[in-house]
Amino acid sequence: MALEEHLTPEMQQLMARAQTEMKQENWHDAAETLTAVYEALATFEINYRLVTALFMDEQYQLAASYADDFLLNYLESEPDFRMVVALAVQNQNFVYAQQLAMLWDEGSVQNDVLAEIRAAEDRARVDMANTFQTIARQFYHLSDYSITEQRDRYESARHLPVAEFIVGAFYLLIDPYATPIIRATLLEDLQKLRVSDPVQYRWLDDNLYTIQLDELPLLTDSEIFEEIADYLDEKVGQDDPIALEMLAQQVRFELTLLYPRVNDVVTDPEGWVEASIDQYYERPNFSEMAEQKKWHEIVRDLTTNFFKN
Repeated sequence: MALEEHLTPEMQQLMARAQTEMKQENWHDAAETLTAVYEALATFEINYRLVTALFMDEQYQLAASYADDFLLNYLESEPDFRMVVALAVQNQNFVYAQQLAMLWDEGSVQNDVLAEIRAAEDRARVDMANTFQTIARQFYHLSDYSITEQRDRYESARHLPVAEFIVGAFYLLIDPYATPIIRATLLEDLQKLRVSDPVQYRWLDDNLYTIQLDELPLLTDSEIFEEIADYLDEKVGQDDPIALEMLAQQVRFELTLLYPRVNDVVTDPEGWVEASIDQYYERPNFSEMAEQKKWHEIVRDLTTNFFKN
């Protein structure tokens, strides 16, 4: 079915106007017109035109925000893939740019894009030397700040060149004062960057472990995550979609805190789900095994405290 058939006559007029504005390279007006259309019908076709107009109008942050709505679609063709990476680079979001680059399977294109990211980082090091120095110092000493400030400084650190981000990440992963959620997020970011060096990290038991992140699946690709998600959907999905959404978010957060030692803790995935459901509905649970229950309560408390802040 053609796009126009989904649009009201008023929206069809706006689309026609946007098309004229784009042909005239009036990118700013085209972006405003397409934003109105996109709010009425959020399809990839409209999203693509909107992101293109915003890109050409040099509204890179807004373009990147909209592109995230259909990220998987942008990864289906090389030109679209290059555009979303270019958006991340223009926003000097170098960590995210490399994470996007690693999603492309074809080696020569990936190497070409990585070279472009490195070149952009080199230029930024010259232009923003003092800024990067401040961001890096705050990142490396993240545990000196409040939880709210840690979130902000972490996000700023993702705009560092990747090499500097990795240096800070390796330090924070063994910092006894770094919060568990910061360490868990760092592991996930390093994994998405495809860091190949051995990584030492401090886990919830305060012991140090060493892993090879590039040999492990992402949490969301792991068998135990899929098993828990499927069982949660089976037990709650049809009856209470709102509860399913809330519980899925909670379980995802809890398992992130346990990663990469999820299998060591969650020995009974169904018991983990049942306990989570009982806790959500404020029902007692007496079936979860003692050792698993201990760690479940620890990550549940960490999750609750995190969202309170």
